Amino acid sequence: METKKETAAALEGLTAAERTGLQGASSSYKSTGAPQQRKADKEQPGKSEVRVKRNPALRVFLWLLRKSIVPLLCLLAVVGGLYIGFSVIGKQPGSEVFEWSTWRHMYDLVFADS
Repeated sequence: METKKETAAALEGLTAAERTGLQGASSSYKSTGAPQQRKADKEQPGKSEVRVKRNPALRVFLWLLRKSIVPLLCLLAVVGGLYIGFSVIGKQPGSEVFEWSTWRHMYDLVFADS
């Protein structure tokens, strides 16, 4: 029976797939642990941890986009709700939704001293 050191030395040159095939074929084989698996993962080109440096202007744009997407969606929902409420439910002309005088009149109706 081989010792753990001999087994580890014999498996150093094998890929992870070859090692798993050997483990399944031999019931007396004992795994030496995760360090060899991590070493095999680092050797694979698809698993590299290298990050690509982006243009600073693109990074700033993406950061602003990430930070502003929720407020922009909220603003879009408010404008859409105003339009639907005023023109569809209220049966008023849709073009009047975006006029300042319309909302000033609504404000005066709600907060009038009567």
